[in-house]
Amino acid sequence: MDNLNQLNDVLEDKIFSQFFYNEAAVQIRNPVARKMFLKFRDEEMKHIEVLQKEIVAIENKPSSVTKILAKLKN
Repeated sequence: MDNLNQLNDVLEDKIFSQFFYNEAAVQIRNPVARKMFLKFRDEEMKHIEVLQKEIVAIENKPSSVTKILAKLKN
């Protein structure tokens, strides 16, 4: 499995976790526990943002083939 696939798998897990924490925060009555779940949700969002940026960077990074083709065009 390449890095891009691994990052996408981790991203999927983080999105699921963020959804879980948000749903738990909505349903729970204890304000201390709610605050904890909201904190976890927000931390997951930070992780999601980092992963999304890394995925975009990898996807936009020219491969060796792209570099060679660009040189041939010039």
